[in-house]
Amino acid sequence: MGFSVRTVSREFSPAEAAAITGVSTALQRDWRRRKIVQGEPNSEGKWTRWSLTDIISLSVMKLFSDAGMEVSSTTTIAGMALMPTMSALALIDEAVEFDGDDIGETEKERVRSATVRTTHPSHTAGRFLASFGRGEYDVCRTDDLATLEARLDEEVRPIVAVVDCYNLARLIVEKAGGPVIRYEVKADK
Repeated sequence: MGFSVRTVSREFSPAEAAAITGVSTALQRDWRRRKIVQGEPNSEGKWTRWSLTDIISLSVMKLFSDAGMEVSSTTTIAGMALMPTMSALALIDEAVEFDGDDIGETEKERVRSATVRTTHPSHTAGRFLASFGRGEYDVCRTDDLATLEARLDEEVRPIVAVVDCYNLARLIVEKAGGPVIRYEVKADK
């Protein structure tokens, strides 16, 4: 049986975003005004809806900002968190729901794992995102902390800020109160 799948990510109000990310609605407005983040206006152009990728970005920006990094320097780091966090979300049962035509568990796993793939077969999304504190481009992703330790030794860096993208994904789902990704399935006729 053939089928097609459309992935739909949940959208969030500013209040929901604040509850999930810890970025207050006032701080969201300030970051939009300063053009640090965008958000999408509703059809009347009056308020912002946040996408799932925005929620990930806001969360990471807040984490690094709280760690002392200037928020305007966190946008690249937040962008690097998107792939590993989205990959983690796709693998968390409570984060996804399937809607539409019924497909088997094997096909569901295939759909979910497609989100985890990277552009090169030897690369992984990386569970950990680390910044060495020198600026927005001094950041890396890795699957294990031993690789990070080796990098610290090479760079002779006494400090590193690390985000566990898998646990970030779990917290987002928990605070969102349910699925954040919907796969709309349509069987080929």
